[in-house]
Amino acid sequence: MCEGSKMKLGKIAAVIASAALLTTTLTVASPASAVQNLVVWADKGTIDTIKTRVQAWDTANADYTVSLVQKDFSTVRDALKVAVPKGQGPDILAGAAHDWVGNLVKANVLLPIDAQLPANFKDDFIPGALQAMKYNGHYYGVPGWTENIAFLRNMKVAKTKVTSINQVKNGEIGINYSATTSDPYHFYPFQTMFDAPVFTMDSGGDWTETVGMGGTKGANFAKWLKTKGTAFFGKPADAKILCNFLNGKIKYWVTGAWNINAIESGASGCKKGLVINSTYSIDPFPKGPTGITPKQFLGIRGYLMVASGPNNTTNVAGATLLMRYMSSEATQFSLYDNFNKTPANKAALNRAKDNPVIKGFADAANTVPMPNSPAMDAAWVIWGKAQTRIIQGKESKPDVAWSTMTKALQTAINKLN
Repeated sequence: MCEGSKMKLGKIAAVIASAALLTTTLTVASPASAVQNLVVWADKGTIDTIKTRVQAWDTANADYTVSLVQKDFSTVRDALKVAVPKGQGPDILAGAAHDWVGNLVKANVLLPIDAQLPANFKDDFIPGALQAMKYNGHYYGVPGWTENIAFLRNMKVAKTKVTSINQVKNGEIGINYSATTSDPYHFYPFQTMFDAPVFTMDSGGDWTETVGMGGTKGANFAKWLKTKGTAFFGKPADAKILCNFLNGKIKYWVTGAWNINAIESGASGCKKGLVINSTYSIDPFPKGPTGITPKQFLGIRGYLMVASGPNNTTNVAGATLLMRYMSSEATQFSLYDNFNKTPANKAALNRAKDNPVIKGFADAANTVPMPNSPAMDAAWVIWGKAQTRIIQGKESKPDVAWSTMTKALQTAINKLN
């Protein structure tokens, strides 16, 4: 970057961490008066997404200088756990997946922000978005953008919307899942067609750490899963799933917005891409075999308040101001407008619904926040291993295998507490 470009950044000190160097500071002109420094850690994709809005806030707030520090998304949690006890952590972790919250709270690296939030703050967001940043009764951050899966339909071969899963025949649906650990995230709507949630919820609508997918309802799902098997859901790790959807070999695809570019652009060896609401549609999931409306997981990427910033003190006041700004209607609409991020802010989302893809996924959403318990790392594996064995016909008694799985999962959770 040339010196002229640096000057345009105003007070932001862009700090980039790479595999070779922990941090590299780009020297940026700053005002002569003393200002408070705010340090924000984020992965490269997040920095690219938020830096213009952070710059706007930084320019408007003369009391603060913001340093953006690039970290690897896959290792930033471990880096935080090392840095915080030394007083070398950031004030904010940006672009954090909400299901990290429980793990990071258990590691004592996050600060609750309840006292900094107005009483009606939850009303600014779509249902479940702020709740996703909550763990053990406390909020630790604010939501930035959302994602959920939907029931995509190739309109050339499926003219009308499916209202019941009973209308879908063998070989008509595609789900990418692993041969060893399945994909409970993508199968969750089918599981909730049997009212078998992964955990129970308390009276406030927050997840507990009591497994909720056991008993008769879980057994009924497991038996249905075996009956359907690969003939219905397809074989695991299907590399042709995109082309099969584009070419109409499968009518429906359970996926999220991350595949929209590929669907609309096409792929090598496939027909040209499809057009939203002309040749493909983003639909809600159909009702289950007995008429139960399913639920998908809601995923949130947001901003977390770190418990120990530089010099062992978090700049709570400054971090709160910046986090509130990043969760505002104006900022979240800007991130949609420039980076196609689906807003968690309700007013911004309503404005973004001019985009038919955003509208499609939003209208298809009947979501619950993905659990943010520290137990989820173990849960995905234990849960998924049983699920994929049942789908592939490797369990003669699927209800027994499912019950064994739920007991093993509860045991693993209890050991973590």
